[in-house]
Amino acid sequence: MVLSIEVPEGYSYVFFTCGVLPAVINIILGGKVMAARKKFDVQYPNLYATPGFHKEADGFNRVQRGHQHALETIGDFRTLAFIGALKHP
Repeated sequence: MVLSIEVPEGYSYVFFTCGVLPAVINIILGGKVMAARKKFDVQYPNLYATPGFHKEADGFNRVQRGHQHALETIGDFRTLAFIGALKHP
């Protein structure tokens, strides 16, 4: 038994919107985290700011969590979008 997948016309747009644009968004969000590191004085290797130790820990943690959430969900989004676009580009 041979499995063949027909890629519909216009699938290249799906590749662009689900493959390339999320990478650009990741770079933008990473830049915001770096700017927040300077603003809130959170040094590496800390992934998050520690309440009580860092003056505005909640402010930095919100920015970091936004970026982290994008990283956590992008894999599922891409997988489902690429599969769904085979039927509905």
